[in-house]
Amino acid sequence: MNIRAFFKKIAERARCRRLGLEFPLFCKVHGVRKGDAQGALAQSRAGDELQIVHVPVENYPYNVYVYNIELNRVLGYLDNGLAETLVRAFGRGFCRDARIEEITGGPPEYKYFGCNLRILDTMAMMAPYLDN
Repeated sequence: MNIRAFFKKIAERARCRRLGLEFPLFCKVHGVRKGDAQGALAQSRAGDELQIVHVPVENYPYNVYVYNIELNRVLGYLDNGLAETLVRAFGRGFCRDARIEEITGGPPEYKYFGCNLRILDTMAMMAPYLDN
């Protein structure tokens, strides 16, 4: 780790402490009824590797998508309050690892699938999929 990365990590940890973030974070995925999220959730399993990625969109500057690495699909997004806190802690355009804790709901008992996840303070899960 170079000296710049070392100090960046220290600054991130200080911001997390100031904002009251303790990892791992447990939360649920929002927006699971939209788009193709239901199909992606039906194919997902507990333990799947995820990335949470800040991608601002019009009218939602703190939008954070939940992306399933193995399926190469977006499952939904994070609650706006948590997303804003994470952007304040890690900066715009951040990316962090997460895992599916459990898939909830689903047919026949419930109309929709849902997803609970565990957000980690790492960025290593996507590394094997990136070009060197």
